[in-house]
Amino acid sequence: MFRMGIVENGIYKEVHPTFLYESIVCLLIFILLYFIKNKREFKGQLTYIYLVLYGVARAIIEGLRTDSLMFGNFRISQIVSIIIGIVGCIILIYNRIYKKIKKGLF
Repeated sequence: MFRMGIVENGIYKEVHPTFLYESIVCLLIFILLYFIKNKREFKGQLTYIYLVLYGVARAIIEGLRTDSLMFGNFRISQIVSIIIGIVGCIILIYNRIYKKIKKGLF
């Protein structure tokens, strides 16, 4: 999308402004959560939605970074972000199913 040029050790290179991308994504997530805050079905739902959205966004943004800590061919930060997103998703699904079971819909 956007690129910015920097000079590192006398070498010019272009990189993505990932800090800008993350700021924009965080603002969009905040706006979304603000508008759905009164439609939550259980306590903690907004937190778990945040974990899923932020985990996915962070995993994508970390793929654009050039200075990541690597574990083999994988970026550690992407692995952690994906785990956070999966955990949030599992908890959301569990709570939704649990709520239906409690109401006797299953």
